[in-house]
Amino acid sequence: MPVLMLPLASILGVSTSWLLAVLGIGLVIFVHELGHFLVAKKCGVRCEIFSLGFGPRLFGFRRGHTDYRISLVPIGGYVKMAGDNPGETLEGDEGELPSKSVLQRLAIFSAGVVMNLLFALVTLPVVLAVGVMFHSTVVGTVESGGPAWQAGLRPGDEIVRVGDHEVYDFSNVVAQIALSDPESLEIEFVRDGQTIRRVVRPQKDDGKGRYTIGIQPAAEDCYQIVEGGAAEAAGMTDADCVIAVDGKPVKHYTDLRDIIVANESPQVTLTVEDKENPGSTREVILRPRPSPETPRMIGVRAYVDQVKALRGEARKLAAGGDFVEPGDVLRSLHLYESDPQESQATTLPVRDPEEMEKAFEVASSASRNASLKVLREGVERFVRLPRGVSASVADDIALTQNLQSRFVRVRDGLSAQAAGMPDGCEIVKVRGVAIEEWQDLQEQVQESEGVIDVEVLVDGVSQTFSLQPAVESRLSDFGLVPVYAMVKRQYGILEAARVGVIEAGYMLKNVYLTLKKIFARDVSPKNLSGILTIVVVSKSLAESGVPSLFFFLAVLSLNLAFLNLLPIPVLDGGHILFLLVEKIKGSPVSEKVTGYSQLVGVVMVLALLLYVTYNDLLRIFSLS
Repeated sequence: MPVLMLPLASILGVSTSWLLAVLGIGLVIFVHELGHFLVAKKCGVRCEIFSLGFGPRLFGFRRGHTDYRISLVPIGGYVKMAGDNPGETLEGDEGELPSKSVLQRLAIFSAGVVMNLLFALVTLPVVLAVGVMFHSTVVGTVESGGPAWQAGLRPGDEIVRVGDHEVYDFSNVVAQIALSDPESLEIEFVRDGQTIRRVVRPQKDDGKGRYTIGIQPAAEDCYQIVEGGAAEAAGMTDADCVIAVDGKPVKHYTDLRDIIVANESPQVTLTVEDKENPGSTREVILRPRPSPETPRMIGVRAYVDQVKALRGEARKLAAGGDFVEPGDVLRSLHLYESDPQESQATTLPVRDPEEMEKAFEVASSASRNASLKVLREGVERFVRLPRGVSASVADDIALTQNLQSRFVRVRDGLSAQAAGMPDGCEIVKVRGVAIEEWQDLQEQVQESEGVIDVEVLVDGVSQTFSLQPAVESRLSDFGLVPVYAMVKRQYGILEAARVGVIEAGYMLKNVYLTLKKIFARDVSPKNLSGILTIVVVSKSLAESGVPSLFFFLAVLSLNLAFLNLLPIPVLDGGHILFLLVEKIKGSPVSEKVTGYSQLVGVVMVLALLLYVTYNDLLRIFSLS
C-alpha cells in the first residue's frame, strides 16, 4: 500500500543538512510503512516487499519472505503484501491479504496513519521540552491602510493569539489568519507589557491566494549580505547591523528601504554597528543597483493622494459628520476667513502623505478656518476641518497611489527634471498617444526606444518635452536580505506534553480547513507545497538544529496521516472505504470496480504530484 508523498530531488551527499533533511523525510515514510508492515505480520499476512521509494530496486536485502529495499523514485514508499493487487492470482493460503477478516484488513490499512499520529504525539512533547527555535511573532511592518493598520496594530507588537489559537511562530499567525472567519477575527497581542485585543477583518490577497491582514514579521538589525551585491561592494559583512541611513535612525527593514527609495541620489550613507563589538560603528557608502526586471521610466511618479482607509480619530470624525472618506482624492488645504475660495485664502497642495502631514500641522495651529479640497465620485468639494484639529489625525489617514490620475510628481535628479518638466504637471500625451491613467504612461514608455516626446499641461498651457527613458527604481538591489527574528520556545515536560497534544490537534484541524477553504475558493491551491519545498524547508530547519527539524517532521507526519486518510483509491483512505462498503454489503467490491478505481486514483495522485511540483518550482525560481 503506497504512502502519498510528493516528488523528491536526489540530493544525498550534498551536505550534512541536506542529508539530515532527506533522512528525516525518509524516517516519516518509514514510520508509516512500518505500521502497515507490523500489523500485517501480526495478522499473519505474507509481506513480499518493504520499499522506501517506488520503481526499480536500487539496493536492499532479503530476510524471510520480505525484500527490504530502497527504490529509484523517492516519492514515498509501500509494503507489497501477498494478494493485495487486483487481478493477482490467489493461492488461497492464509498468508494472503484477502483471506483476512474485514476488521483485520481495516487494522492493516489504518496502521500507517496511526503510526504517523503516534510519531507526532511522541516527537512534539520531546522537542518542545528540549526547546525549538521559531520565527518571532513580533510584527515588523504594518501595511498602511491594511486590516492590521485599521485595527491599530503597530510594529513591535507581539501577537500571542489569533482567534482561539495560541501562536508560537509567525507561520502560525499567517495560517490562522488564512483559515479564519474573514468577517471577524480577534487578534491578541502584547505592547509595552500590556495585553491588547483587537478585532481585525482580513482581506483576500489575490496575489497570495489567501486572506491576510497586511503584516510582516520583525527582522534583525543585521542582514544577510548577497554575494556580489551592492552591500558587499560597499564593504559590508553579515556582522554589520544597520542603525541609520543618511543619519536617520532605522528599526526595521522597511524603514531602511523607504529611506533609500526616497533618497533619489545615486548613493546613501549607512551607519552600521558591529554586532560582535557593540558600540563600534562606521559609515559605508551604498550604491543601489537596478535589477534587470526594473522597468524604465522618465523620472516621474504618480500622486499618492487617494484615501485608502481611515482609523482611530479620523474614523470618528468621518462617523460624526462631514470628513474625508475612503476613495476621496485629496487636492489641497485651504485656510480662509469665510470662503475657502476667497482670493485671500492660503492654499497648500496635498499630493502625498508628507504634504498631508504638513497640511494637518498647519491646520492644527491655524487661527483661520481650514478645509480640505477633495475629489469625490468625480465632483470637487470642500471638507471643513474642526478648529484646532490634531495634527496626529494625519496618521489615521492611509493614502495610496492615484493610478487613475494623469498628474505626476517630478523626481529629483532624473530625466524629467533635467529637461525642465515642472512638478505637478498633467501628462496628456506620450509619443503622440493620449494618456488616460498611470498605466497608459507606463506602457508607452516601456514600448519606446530612444528619446520620446511627452506633452503636458501646466496651468492649462500645453508644453512638450523630449525625454530619455531609463531604469531608475531604487526598489531594486541593495544586496541586503532581511534575517527574520527568531525566538526559542521551551516548556517543562508536563507542559510540553500538553502543548504538544493541543498543537497536534490544531495541525490536523488546519489540514482539514485548508482543503475545505481550497474547495470554497477562499484559499488558492497555489499555496499547496510538494516535496521540493518540503526538502528545502527541512534542510533550512536542519541548519537551525535537530529539534527544529524534528518539530517539522512531526508536522509533516500529521499532514501525511490526514492526506492518506482521504478516500482516494490507492491511498489508505481508499482501501478503508472499500472495506467499509464490503462490510455493509457482505461481499468484496468487484475486481473490475477495484481495478478501474485504482487507475483513477493513480491519475488523481499523479495530477496532484505534477501540480504541487509546478508550485514548488515557481516558488523556488521566484526566490532565486
